[in-house]
Amino acid sequence: MLLTGDKDRVQADDDDSNFTNLVVFARFAGETEFIDDVYEGSSVRKITDNSYNAGSYSVGDYYRCVSDNKLRMRSVYLYDNGGSIVLSHPRGYYAEYSDINTIGYKDASERATRMYELRQEWSEAVNNAMASGNKISDYNDTVYYDYGVLDKDNNGTIDSITIIYKNNKSGNISVSWSSPLWNYTDYVNNISVNTGKKTINSYKYVQITNSYCKPDGDTNGYLFKDEDNRVFVSIATAVHEMGHIMGLKDLYNSKNASPVYFMSVMAKHISPVPQFMSLKEKEVLGWTDENDIKTILSEGEYSLKALGTSGMDNITGYKMDIPEKGKTLYLEYRNFEDNGNKYDSQYKHMFKINGNRVDKISLKSGLVCYLIDSDTKFPSNMYFSSPKWNYEVLGGQYNTKADAALGIGEDIWIYGDIYIRVNSIVNNILTFEIKGGIPEHIHSGGEATCVNRAVCEVCHEEYGELNKDNHKLQHVEAKAATVTQEGNIEYYYCSLCLKYFADSNASKQIDKDSVVTSKLAPEIIAGDKCIIDKNSDKAITFKSNAAFSDFVKVELDGRELVKDKDYTVKAGSIIVTLNPDLIKKLSTGEHVIGIVSSGGTASAHFTVKEPETESIKETETESIKESETVMESTKGTELETESIKESETETISQIESETTSQYTFDENETNASSINTGDRNHGKLWLVIAIIALAGCIVAAVMYVVSKRK
Repeated sequence: MLLTGDKDRVQADDDDSNFTNLVVFARFAGETEFIDDVYEGSSVRKITDNSYNAGSYSVGDYYRCVSDNKLRMRSVYLYDNGGSIVLSHPRGYYAEYSDINTIGYKDASERATRMYELRQEWSEAVNNAMASGNKISDYNDTVYYDYGVLDKDNNGTIDSITIIYKNNKSGNISVSWSSPLWNYTDYVNNISVNTGKKTINSYKYVQITNSYCKPDGDTNGYLFKDEDNRVFVSIATAVHEMGHIMGLKDLYNSKNASPVYFMSVMAKHISPVPQFMSLKEKEVLGWTDENDIKTILSEGEYSLKALGTSGMDNITGYKMDIPEKGKTLYLEYRNFEDNGNKYDSQYKHMFKINGNRVDKISLKSGLVCYLIDSDTKFPSNMYFSSPKWNYEVLGGQYNTKADAALGIGEDIWIYGDIYIRVNSIVNNILTFEIKGGIPEHIHSGGEATCVNRAVCEVCHEEYGELNKDNHKLQHVEAKAATVTQEGNIEYYYCSLCLKYFADSNASKQIDKDSVVTSKLAPEIIAGDKCIIDKNSDKAITFKSNAAFSDFVKVELDGRELVKDKDYTVKAGSIIVTLNPDLIKKLSTGEHVIGIVSSGGTASAHFTVKEPETESIKETETESIKESETVMESTKGTELETESIKESETETISQIESETTSQYTFDENETNASSINTGDRNHGKLWLVIAIIALAGCIVAAVMYVVSKRK
């Protein structure tokens, strides 16, 4: 979608990302803009985007690799009027006091206060930038993103925020570990974003200060290039701090001692591109699949693939509980050669600015064994020290753990009689054997149900018996049946065994069919007791309140009619129309129509009547006129009386003849598809009798008048 008044900017298309990192550049009071400063032909904007999004080695690429593509990060940017946000205090205000920084903090209490102030200050600046109408965009501020992408997991918070401060060129500010300007991860909740659909708030953030060159401008050792000549900064710190965003903890203590060191990015990360994290850390973040990690239950030989590589049905490691020690042993294969994963490899395809390949750090490939406290989800060594490390890599002579992995033919005693030896390493597949003192594994955890045995939460194998009384019941409320829908009684349904029960304790099983109540019988809601002239060429319409989808057929006087010949039918609910040709064939009198649906038959009565003919009307009119003429006459003779009698007699005879001829039923009108019409001539007979009676009355009246004259 093009933005109003800014037609060179377009709305970003969706991609496959499921995590958004919001990058905000910030500078302190009195400092000049820096995001367009150029180093080695690239601006700070571009260098940053190479480091987070575009580079062969980037923060986003790192987490796609270590998560097996489960975490797909995209970094977007917020600018204030096209530039960085500006803080109200100078940089020195957040640094330690010195003779050349007289505005710095002087003690731990003041340091903590200013750390809080710094967080509040940039948060307010971000809120103001958004309130001023600034949008989130790509690094070049040419493509806009909807604010909704900031909360990819829809939990109401921004996935991640990274604040990048302007690099310090003065050299008069000292930044010590844990100071307000140190690179670290923390929490802030006072940034609020209206996405148009909901409001989301800030949560975890990273703050970082990158260096692009020495004070004399030399960038060698500060900037690097990948094989595509893209310039980027060291991403080691950014990757480590992003691990904290995910929930991982530091694997060193406050004195910088570490029993893990180069075996995890959360310990001592390798710069400028860090190494992989450990199997345990991948596991707790949900970045391993069900068959990635197996539990060792007995002595024997086992094989696994190198961490971060493909092969072997995805078995990446093994683990085994040691109850006496309160520890869990994890085993993983780390290949630091060129055929391993790109972040563990010592031979990274990246270059210094002077063109030389980045120096390798010598790390030994092989089986890495480490112990972790069994009940710990996110291991941390920050508040531990030897010999009570929460997380410890075994073996090796160097404190860097660079030589801790076991190569071919090498072995190690783990605890008691537990002994491990590496037998072979071929094509990223390592095979080892484990012997002695393997503790008996006791299945634990999981839940047996009516159809499944419990699954051990340690080895993931089924154990024990079924629990036939442990159902997963779903309660279904009673629902009254209607004409169009079946109803049901109250019942309980087990989604596992698919059985039905009458009570919440599943003590009384019932049949599936017994929970259903039938639809109500349908009724005629239009057309009942209508009257139709059989020769009117009009149709009759009846309506049943049954659902149209339930329609079956139409019956008339007990016999099935032919659809589209005798009648038509349409929805709403069921509308049946009898055709005029059918009505003409029906006898006069009452008939019964039945609209049959799957829920029953809706019946209606209707009457067919004969039309009044013209011959009958003329005869009646002439008779009445003659009668009135005779009654008004004051003169007459016997001859006139006889004449009247003869005239009346002829009239009656004529009426009888014409009536009988008009209402004689034609038996030939019926055929194989005609309806049983019952007593066809009764109506005509009664009409003839009525006319004769009327004529008799007229004759009697005339004779009476004549007799009076005499």
